Amino acid sequence: MVNVHGRLKFMYVALLFVVMLFSVYACSSRKDAEVDHLNHLSYINHYRNLDTAEAYARKALSLSNDYSDGKAEAYNNLAFVSICRMQYALAGNQLDSVRMFTDNQIELLIADVQNMRLCQRKSDNKVFYDFHGKATERIKSIKEAVKSLDENDINRFLYAETEFYIVTSTYYYYVGLEAQSAKAMDCINPDGGIE
Repeated sequence: MVNVHGRLKFMYVALLFVVMLFSVYACSSRKDAEVDHLNHLSYINHYRNLDTAEAYARKALSLSNDYSDGKAEAYNNLAFVSICRMQYALAGNQLDSVRMFTDNQIELLIADVQNMRLCQRKSDNKVFYDFHGKATERIKSIKEAVKSLDENDINRFLYAETEFYIVTSTYYYYVGLEAQSAKAMDCINPDGGIE
């Protein structure tokens, strides 16, 4: 009788532990999904309303806690806003934060591209080419693994690659390399995923 009670007690405790584990995971998954949604809203407001883009990114950042990719994406969104507002030191710090919180190659690619934009704005030509080289290598390696990406990652990669060519084209145009500028723009397929 004592043995049966002991087993029942153990099974009850084990079941309670499993239920608690699933509850924590479900809450964590919901929160991660909310962070992803807020980051998406921030992204779609990049060229519409910087204040709105910033508000969504800050909310995503505040909810991201242990969700490192969500935190990195929020910092990338905030850096975009800071660059547009010509707050270059702040943008640089936000982009450095991306590297601290994730090893997600897509978010790191976006940070590289934004660093290219930042260098362009500050006329820091040497560092622009450093980030351009890093971004080029990341694009190659991500394309090799593109079949393993989920829909969100595919969309983030499309954004990153498109921005890469736009920033590259703009840089070449301003330094008087019009042929290279046009070639970079030709790399964007207007009838592809960007549509």
